Amino acid sequence: MKLNKKQSDTIFKIVIFSTTQLLCYIIFLVISAKVGVFKWTPELLTSSLTGTIMQILNLVFIINGIILFVYIVIFLILLLKSN
Repeated sequence: MKLNKKQSDTIFKIVIFSTTQLLCYIIFLVISAKVGVFKWTPELLTSSLTGTIMQILNLVFIINGIILFVYIVIFLILLLKSN
């Protein structure tokens, strides 16, 4: 499949944000395994430095997921527009 410049740039951005999302998920799993807690309660999130780090990771998940969703939609629009 031949992609134009905008489509290939969008695919590149999707790959970058997907890799970032995967890296954050791996960090989340490593920290959770190290602490021994996989179900984070509000008390755990607010009472320790590890909880604060987990909150920051969750924020990165949300922002990165929204950006990734927007780029996927943009790619699909560009793909449909080119045909």
